[in-house]
Amino acid sequence: MKTALTILLITGSFGGITSYIVRTAAAGPTGVDRVARSGQDEIVASGVVEGSHPEIALRPLVTGTIAAIHFREGRPVSRGSVLVELNNETQTQQVALAEAERSAAQAEYSRLRNGERLEKRKAVVALEHACRAAYLKAKADCERAQRLASSQSVSTAEREASFYKMVQAQAELEQATAERELAEAPARSEDLAAAAARVAAAEARLRLAEAELAKTRLLAPSDGCILQIHAEPGELAGPTSARPILLFADISRYRVRAFVEELDASHVHVDQRVVVTADGLPGREFAGRVALVLPRMGLRSPQNDRAAEYKDLYFREVLIDLDSWDGLTLNLRVQARITGPTGS
Repeated sequence: MKTALTILLITGSFGGITSYIVRTAAAGPTGVDRVARSGQDEIVASGVVEGSHPEIALRPLVTGTIAAIHFREGRPVSRGSVLVELNNETQTQQVALAEAERSAAQAEYSRLRNGERLEKRKAVVALEHACRAAYLKAKADCERAQRLASSQSVSTAEREASFYKMVQAQAELEQATAERELAEAPARSEDLAAAAARVAAAEARLRLAEAELAKTRLLAPSDGCILQIHAEPGELAGPTSARPILLFADISRYRVRAFVEELDASHVHVDQRVVVTADGLPGREFAGRVALVLPRMGLRSPQNDRAAEYKDLYFREVLIDLDSWDGLTLNLRVQARITGPTGS
């Protein structure tokens, strides 16, 4: 009799434990069972509200002291706006120096390509004419001295002097002619190539200087809003700082990133309808649809601290586009009820 009673008690306890395990295993990450409604399955998943894209932590690319923060929290900003600027006097002067070097290189290239100035060309032509006139006069004097030498009207010294004066005038004429031809000749191709290379090098140095200056500025990567600022002017910030200078997000629209428990991961598909609720907004529902199902599993899931919540399961991330989001805030923890045909 006692043996039969003992067996009955053990059997009843085992059945109760088994029933509890089955009920618990059927629960999702929020502790809500998948239920059948009008012939459709409903999957419940935890999630968080985010903007059009996940929020971004912005840090400068170089280490420096914060000079100015041009926007405060909650302010809308447009793409490319300067949000934060570090002290950059050195980088600014480097840009100015590079611009001056580029201007000098471009001027030299233009001078070679255009040739000498018109005034310089006129001057060398006039000098050539003067040298030619002096040479013709010296040549005439030399020829006259040669003719008079036979009658001994001119001494040998005077004849030789007139000859050397003619030779000198001829040399000066040749020099003036060469200078005129040099002034009128186009630049050699190798000179133009060297000047163009100097311009390219100066432009490259300018781009490098501008890139170094750009590293001291944080620009808005898109239209969006500053969510939170973690630093103030005068503080030191850099790419390896423990905290970013600010958090930024595109909030032109809101979406929900839901985390579907692995047992339901294969039953979620794009375009399924979704109803989103939040404990902080009792009585309100936000309709939407599944926009993207990520092709991987992960362990990243927000915890809502419910008693029946699983802590050690993999989740599949699902992005949900909302039809309306008035009243929602970023990072708000929500529950998503995904309905519609789930497939096999």
